[in-house]
Amino acid sequence: MSDNVLTEREFAQIIAENGGRVFRVGGCVRDSFMGITPKDIDFSVVGMVKKNFKMLFPKAEECGKSFPVFRLAIDGIKREVAFARTEWKVGSGYKGFRVSAKPKITIEEDLFRRDTTVNSMAQDILTGEIIDPFQGREDIKAKVLRATSQHFSDDPMRALRLAGQSARFGFAIDPATLLLARDVKEELIHEPVERMIAELGKVLAEASKPGRFFKVLAKTQLLEVTFQEIAELSVDDFEKAMAGLNLVAKATASSKLRFASLGLVMDQIRLARWNQRMTLPGDWLDAALRVNQITGFLEEPTPEKIVDTIGKLRRGSLEIEELDLIITAAKLKVLTLGPLKAAMVLPQGESVPKTLQGKEIGEWLRKKHIEAIAKQLNSSS
Repeated sequence: MSDNVLTEREFAQIIAENGGRVFRVGGCVRDSFMGITPKDIDFSVVGMVKKNFKMLFPKAEECGKSFPVFRLAIDGIKREVAFARTEWKVGSGYKGFRVSAKPKITIEEDLFRRDTTVNSMAQDILTGEIIDPFQGREDIKAKVLRATSQHFSDDPMRALRLAGQSARFGFAIDPATLLLARDVKEELIHEPVERMIAELGKVLAEASKPGRFFKVLAKTQLLEVTFQEIAELSVDDFEKAMAGLNLVAKATASSKLRFASLGLVMDQIRLARWNQRMTLPGDWLDAALRVNQITGFLEEPTPEKIVDTIGKLRRGSLEIEELDLIITAAKLKVLTLGPLKAAMVLPQGESVPKTLQGKEIGEWLRKKHIEAIAKQLNSSS
């Protein structure tokens, strides 16, 4: 092995020399056909038992509990290596499966258990052969998400990931697959909220139109059992929230600011209730709360309100420039604060009187800042 670094090809050759075969699988194969650089590369091993694999790769870290999964450094990066497997439903939820990872299981059988056709492809590392038994490449060309099989609804989390994929890729969803997604409603109620937040985080970080995520969930009647605080919005407020979210997403890739845009519609009580039920990332919640409070505060601005607002933003997780970005992107009829903050300076040659101490200094500065903002507002009116 070159310089003690195991390359992908060397890894595949060692497997082949010992009677097995290794494939790239899932999202990394999909991404290659979409012209996207894969963030993660996952491998599936066929025709080998775990004991032999551990002997060949003693540095591999076993992390799978119900089926063999290893973490192994390939090309200097820890990659996930799983054994080809089949699974069948024996209980409820994403854990309610029985799994078999025997050496005779084929790559086609492994792909059959996956969620959508675009994720049910594999590539032989040594030959480059593409294994695409469910026409995933055709669905990528058609920009459609389609369930690989009727077993799609066995795992309720697949419906959430379907909505996420639709938002991230901008793909339509096959009508029959939408019906399969709708079937998981009762089971989805009992899924861990952490998994739902994780999928939302992926959407906010990657989707060009994240509002599509919530719209798909609404269409499949799953919004009320996943993100019920959004489901409770009126029709008009829901559309307003999604439009604002997509506009802000067009202006920034920041998950925090994209989530914060929901504060344009969702009030403090609703946001707090959402956090109590799911424990939102702290910076997301704080930013959304501030957007809700401050934009409402600025609908009827006064110099005093502006000075106090700028002071609050200096002490929180939402910066003035970030609030201005949301205001501008969402096309709100609200003052941006950046230019006003720049006006909060003492006139040339003026300084804090030396006779003032403690709180008196803050009160004197606040008075001067209010005067400066009033002057700025009058000059621009």
